[in-house]
Amino acid sequence: MIKVIKSEEGMIIESDDMILISLLNEYLNNKKDVNFAGFVREHPFLANPKLIISAKNPEKAIEQAKKEILEDIKSLKNGIKK
Repeated sequence: MIKVIKSEEGMIIESDDMILISLLNEYLNNKKDVNFAGFVREHPFLANPKLIISAKNPEKAIEQAKKEILEDIKSLKNGIKK
C-alpha cells in the first residue's frame, strides 16, 4: 500500500514497506534540489512509516532517485554475476 499526499511544501508518501521508505529517503537526501527528506514511524505496529519530502519538484526528485536506485541494482546484479 502506498499513499501520496501532496502539499505546497512538498509531498508525503506513506507505505507499509519500511525498506522502500528508507531507500527513497537515502537517495533523496543525496539530491541537491531536495531541501529535506526524512521519515517518521509513529509506532511500528499501529502506523505506517511516512516519508516527508520538501523540494521544488518532488515528483522529479523521486523519479531521479528511482532511476539511480535501479542503476545501482543493475550494477550490483552485474557484479554478482562476475
